[in-house]
Amino acid sequence: IYNTQASNHILNSRSTMSNILEEIKSNSIETLHLSKSYEEYFPAPKNFVEAVTSNTSIKKVIFDQDFLACCVGKDRATIVSSIGMLPNLESVMLSDSLLMVGICITNLVKNSKKLKEISMESCLLQGILSDFDLLKIALEESGSVKTLHIGKCTAPNDQVDLSHVMDSLSGLAIDVSN
Repeated sequence: IYNTQASNHILNSRSTMSNILEEIKSNSIETLHLSKSYEEYFPAPKNFVEAVTSNTSIKKVIFDQDFLACCVGKDRATIVSSIGMLPNLESVMLSDSLLMVGICITNLVKNSKKLKEISMESCLLQGILSDFDLLKIALEESGSVKTLHIGKCTAPNDQVDLSHVMDSLSGLAIDVSN
């Protein structure tokens, strides 16, 4: 398990960056927990995407604190969407970030074949109402997602009322909570 919070060393050297990417590529971790700015782990999001495309061991991903929050929108979308390519991914926990629902979360759900649980905590869920509709469709079509948690999240668009979104999701055959 690679857990940055439990790590006692400073992640600022090129060798540490390479180690994380190598651990992902070599299938030596089941839980990937990243909390610091992505520059602390890899030079560019494309390096992360390249690493996850060859991974078969990661089952759980946790992105919190500064990891996604410090990314520009395009990089954040690239990183979150790419974890959907992990063939054995079962659980995703995203927090403390801006998340583009129509791109990041919908693609994550569509691309993940074994994803059982998604949790979004203290996130700003960006998108228009049709983006949330696309997420609902992706969740309906997913044969694997069983749990969706959206806690302490807000939507910056006046047209999107998260309480109505949550109500519409409650009709799905999954456990929805906030």
